[in-house]
Amino acid sequence: MVVNSVHWFRKGLRLHDNPALLEALSGADSVRCVYVLDPWFAGAANVGINRWRFLLESLEDLDSSLKKLNSRLFVVRGQPTDVFPRLFKEWNVTRLTFEFDPEPYGKERDAAIIKMAQEFGVETVVRNSHTLYSLDRFAAGRPIGRRV
Repeated sequence: MVVNSVHWFRKGLRLHDNPALLEALSGADSVRCVYVLDPWFAGAANVGINRWRFLLESLEDLDSSLKKLNSRLFVVRGQPTDVFPRLFKEWNVTRLTFEFDPEPYGKERDAAIIKMAQEFGVETVVRNSHTLYSLDRFAAGRPIGRRV
């Protein structure tokens, strides 16, 4: 079976120490990296010029790092629920990877993306990497690590 992975970069704009990216690479025949410029974020009133500049510089740096590995970063504008069906078809995607987003908007968006991916027959792999531990575990009162 051919594995065509797409790794969706979001907050963790890095190649090192990126568990979801490692999942994208694992056993893949092809890997494409995308960043979706979501209008929800782009239209937010709290996004000032310095935050935009930092994001653009970070994306340029990530693309430069990927080019050194004979790859590149695809920056796509639009809502993820509109963008991914097109990419799934165009790139014959079989696996989508991304990092867990604990924020309310992120959880809702990700649930919609996971459901859509299932409808397209695309495996979805979500890994925690933005925080050391899953914030849901704190909220649920479950133990985080083992006792010593």
